[in-house]
Amino acid sequence: MKRSIAIDMTTGKVRSQILRFALPLLIGNIFQQLYNTVDSIVVGRFVGKQALAALGVASPVMNIVLFTVIGLCTGASIYMATLWGEGDMEKCRREFSTCILAGLVFTAAVSLAAIFCIRQILNLLRTPAELIGQATAYLQVIFGGLVFSYLYNIYTAALRAAGDSASPLYFLVISSVINILLDLLFVPVFHWGAVGAAAATVLAQAVSALLCYLYTAKQFPQLHLRRSDLVLDSRLLRTTIGYSQSAALQQTCFFIGKLLLQGAINPLGTDTIAAFNAVSRIEGFVLAPGNSIATAITTFIAQNKGARKPDRIFEGFGHGCKMAWGYDILMVIFMYLFASPMTALFVDAGETAVVAEGVRYLHAMCPFYLLPAMGDVMQGFFRGIGKLNVSLFGTIFQISIRVTLTYLLAGSLGLVSVSIATGTGWCLFLLALAFLYRREKPRVLRALSSAPTCC
Repeated sequence: MKRSIAIDMTTGKVRSQILRFALPLLIGNIFQQLYNTVDSIVVGRFVGKQALAALGVASPVMNIVLFTVIGLCTGASIYMATLWGEGDMEKCRREFSTCILAGLVFTAAVSLAAIFCIRQILNLLRTPAELIGQATAYLQVIFGGLVFSYLYNIYTAALRAAGDSASPLYFLVISSVINILLDLLFVPVFHWGAVGAAAATVLAQAVSALLCYLYTAKQFPQLHLRRSDLVLDSRLLRTTIGYSQSAALQQTCFFIGKLLLQGAINPLGTDTIAAFNAVSRIEGFVLAPGNSIATAITTFIAQNKGARKPDRIFEGFGHGCKMAWGYDILMVIFMYLFASPMTALFVDAGETAVVAEGVRYLHAMCPFYLLPAMGDVMQGFFRGIGKLNVSLFGTIFQISIRVTLTYLLAGSLGLVSVSIATGTGWCLFLLALAFLYRREKPRVLRALSSAPTCC
């Protein structure tokens, strides 16, 4: 393994290490957003607003399954990062093998269950009849290729646990370009509609998974698994479930909330559904940097927890907070000024009602964009010290507020109700996290300061 590939976050300058680790994550998150955003733009412009609305209906259903899998990988990454910080490479290798085997079985079972339940779920969400066919076909293809998404995410989790956030980025950039090219081939040329967009996404994810595997085999022999290395360690699996279940449940609860929000939006008509899909894609880019900083903070804290260095933990957290606030201020200004041209990217020039609805949503959201990155960084702190339940219960708390307020206000305020509900949920969640942080900080200092220094 080349020394420059991975970042040992237990020594050296804190801020530069976090920036070096977070920047590839940020770029990677932006390219990850391109997957579904390009799908929506190509489908909206070449097929129409009805197809764009169908993808909007499909998105929360897809995300429940996809981000449950990603949540499992996130929890496994935290545990692997702790083992890496401790220097226990043999145990880290067995942990990775256990994650691969158990995760593939779980992913296959979830994929089959999801494929068979799609239409019933869409009906429960009061999806307009004209959208169900396209949404169902799109989701069947996506879930059929879920295994590729899992493999990419678990290999990425292992590489990030080792301090390498740059390499997965390169593979993601390549696969994103492939996705765009295939979208432009399958949708406007082959006229496959929503199914073509889904096929492009699955094929691109398969490429990124393959590249991650080949790279790991060459550059990280500690993580390269041959057939003889594939062992499922039941004790490690139980520990991994302990780390992963909260992260997975958090993601699941969050996207169940998004699914319920979609149920409140669906009766408002195709224009509103299409606008909600467009602004949700735009908002993905707004939230991506906060998620990236938080992931960097989580790995940084997990490694320094393993190395018993509490001073570095809190210095790193402080730098993460400053980055988050600076970014949030920029987002408020940018989103207010460019709400209209960004929404217009998703539909052709004649769909003024869709654009106007999207602009109203984004302008109402602008003051609240001061909050999400800071909330992400605070969640990153709790995940890094192993308190994953804080994020889980906090997510349940804030998503409950968002869903309740949206259903109460949707009839009178339309899509703007989601803005008010989301902002209120973010405010209350951030206040709760700040209170818990003040309580937890002295406990972490006492626990790690009294522990023997890792050699």
